[in-house]
Amino acid sequence: MKKLILTSKANFAEIRQLGGLYVDKTKEIYDCIGKDSYYFLSRPRRFGKSLLCSTLKEMFSGNRELFKGLWLDSSDWSWEKHPVIHLSMIDMAGEQNDAAGIEEKLRIRLNNIAQNYGVQLSTSSYIDLVFTVLVEALYKKTGSKVVIIVDEYDKPMLDLIGKTEVQAEVHSVLRSFYGTFKALESSVRFVFLTGVYKFSKTSVFSSLNNLNDLTFLPKAGTLLGYTQEEVELYFSEEIDALAISLGIDRTQTLERLQDKYNGYHFGVNVDTRQLSPGVYNPFGLNHTFAETQMFEKWFESGSPSFLIKKIAEGNFKDVGPEGLDVDFGALNNSCDPDAITATSLLYYAGYATMQEFDSHTRYVRLGYPNSEIAEATSKELFALFVGSSELSPTHKIALKIADCLQSHQLDNLKDLFNQALAQLTYKIILNHEKYFQTVILLMLNMTRLRAHAEIPTNDGSMDIVVETRSEIFIIELKFNKPAAEGLRQIKDKNYAKKFKIQGLPITAIGLSITLQKEADMHKCVADVAIEKL
Repeated sequence: MKKLILTSKANFAEIRQLGGLYVDKTKEIYDCIGKDSYYFLSRPRRFGKSLLCSTLKEMFSGNRELFKGLWLDSSDWSWEKHPVIHLSMIDMAGEQNDAAGIEEKLRIRLNNIAQNYGVQLSTSSYIDLVFTVLVEALYKKTGSKVVIIVDEYDKPMLDLIGKTEVQAEVHSVLRSFYGTFKALESSVRFVFLTGVYKFSKTSVFSSLNNLNDLTFLPKAGTLLGYTQEEVELYFSEEIDALAISLGIDRTQTLERLQDKYNGYHFGVNVDTRQLSPGVYNPFGLNHTFAETQMFEKWFESGSPSFLIKKIAEGNFKDVGPEGLDVDFGALNNSCDPDAITATSLLYYAGYATMQEFDSHTRYVRLGYPNSEIAEATSKELFALFVGSSELSPTHKIALKIADCLQSHQLDNLKDLFNQALAQLTYKIILNHEKYFQTVILLMLNMTRLRAHAEIPTNDGSMDIVVETRSEIFIIELKFNKPAAEGLRQIKDKNYAKKFKIQGLPITAIGLSITLQKEADMHKCVADVAIEKL
């Protein structure tokens, strides 16, 4: 069993030299970079972008010995040695978090690269000129065109979101720096940039009009993350060990892993509407196998605080990705850091993924990729609605609702919904159905259930659908109207038809929420109407 190397600074050379487990992505890399020279790839944090960058560095450095036994070693890759400028922008902002500090760090790192290659760095005060001189000096000395790899190009800007006083200066520095890449085309063999977002103010998506964006291309859909086939091939022993630890068989273990960590779709064919295969989050899965426990490591490794703030600023209009239809062009376009929407944040940060693509409207439907993200994100978002970070009472109620649905013991459902709604803070209750639909959806997704919103049919869309292993529940929400009206709508529009092919029992639930005002406070009252279909 090859060991898993989990340190954040692990790179391709380190993994190979230490005999660590490497899921061979070299064919996908080869297929993606093709014959062109300038590339960009956006993926969520901790999804393997840094490992990909270090792999490219070794490929273009001609270090073939590191690739023995991998697909690339037997390919027609040239193994030509190029000087490589490999920059990580992850900690570029630093404590000072200003333009001068970023410039100084850039200068230090460029100077280290210059010393490694034995060339002189310019003493100019302009970082774009310093970089230009370095590239040209490397090309002149080695006779080989230069490779430029920039990891997390947008991290300095992400660190500054909300700090408008220094944003303009930092943007100016990065715009000048990245803007040189196009002008250096005659001295450059290959440019590769990664990041989380696509920020237009950096010159990356304006000056670099020759940039090949791999972000949504089907061929790059499985470039980062593990496919189901890769998990079963490379982690067979770890799967068996986890099954023993959980006290279940291998098949059940694979089902749990898939539910908890799989489900990200990054590529889409806009003509055929075909999404690329689902992939696992590698960070979370690696920790699960290394520690033989099913953790929520990815979510815990970074706080979505800015996302939560952005959603709150938008008056909860974009809260939660389930059933969210987004214009693909808008999702794919770059934007100013100040203008990024909560919807874009949900997608690019990894809290949502593509679930469907409509080639006629060119809209994509977003949703949670897996149960880890659904449960953890829903808890964070629900805190906005209850007005408190203490979720224990609501979470316990939500788990009881989940138990009611899974065991089909529905007698207590009305009382439990009323208990849950009582947790809402009257100051933030919004007077519309969409608000309460989101509240219920988040509450259900805080549990092991998977609830989906706005499921389309030939005659409208269903408010909420909950699918368990043994039953399907269709919930139609009515605001200040009788619960029986929701039940009647489910039957009149034959919503159940969509699920008949699954052969599972289907139950319709009309859920009514009435908002009553008492003095200066609001009180939510729930009622339910239930019928087996």
